[in-house]
Amino acid sequence: MAGEARPNPVVTVSEATRAVNSVELEGRLIEPVDFRVTPAGRSVATLELEHLSIHDDPEPGLRLEARMVVVAMGALAERYRACAVGSMLRVQGRLNQKRWIRDDRIRWGRLELLAREIQRVDP
Repeated sequence: MAGEARPNPVVTVSEATRAVNSVELEGRLIEPVDFRVTPAGRSVATLELEHLSIHDDPEPGLRLEARMVVVAMGALAERYRACAVGSMLRVQGRLNQKRWIRDDRIRWGRLELLAREIQRVDP
């Protein structure tokens, strides 16, 4: 009806849906860490990892290559702010991709891995 307020739909995310977004990636740091502090005082470190591996499934000798931006915050960012290029790291976290609307179309930003834990891996 005209002039009648419509309620905003409430979208909930089930626990099962949250659990699906979990990633573990091992790779070599290929760029110097980009470290900054937000206006709110939160430390943020952005790392770029390169992953190379060979697998036998789904076909023998399948070579997998990927580059992934990793974002660490707070104490984790502080701990890895001076990490050297070439370091091997294992990151556990979840995927995130920023989105916004421009010209009535959804636009997508880069896909990034939000780190929960980072470990150095000995070569």
